[in-house]
Amino acid sequence: MFSRSKLAIYLLLLSLGSLPASAAIIGLRDAATQSSVFSAAPGSSINLEVYVDTEGESLEGYYIGIDFAGGPVTIQGTTHQALPGLFPDLFGAPLIDSGAGTIRSLNQTTFTTPLGAGQYVVEVITVQLDAVFGTFVTVDPGLFGEVLGIGGGACPSGSCSVSFVGAQIEVIPEPGTALLIGVGLLGLALRRPSLP
Repeated sequence: MFSRSKLAIYLLLLSLGSLPASAAIIGLRDAATQSSVFSAAPGSSINLEVYVDTEGESLEGYYIGIDFAGGPVTIQGTTHQALPGLFPDLFGAPLIDSGAGTIRSLNQTTFTTPLGAGQYVVEVITVQLDAVFGTFVTVDPGLFGEVLGIGGGACPSGSCSVSFVGAQIEVIPEPGTALLIGVGLLGLALRRPSLP
């Protein structure tokens, strides 16, 4: 039996329409450490995993983009991860623009049985960091007018929502460079004349 206050809340929710019934997460992380916050040296190549967490729903496909900001990068390529029943590049090959720091049209989709609920690595992006040390490169996934196929429909819609987890890369000196800087500073300190 509903109490009066529970009945009022229930009627209020009904009058507002249905709230999103499902949600999904699209995220980025370092393939080596599985972390979304990590460090790398200038000029190094890194692999970023793009993952989709269906949050309990089935996965029918994705059509997404990626933005890089904070420092120049060379996007060396993308690799679709083989997932059973997903067909890559059905809507065109990914569009990579290193100058703008963007990737668009990363896509795979299915016409058969959807993948069960879970977390899936869907893409691996190989990037060379051209940024100088001391800077931060942020990498953000997004839909950019595209969609995620989840739970039997297109998301986002009235019945589902998508949230995003970006990555942040701190550009740090290589260990050899850091050691040389440290030795140089120590040498300067030892060379400094002592005061009377």
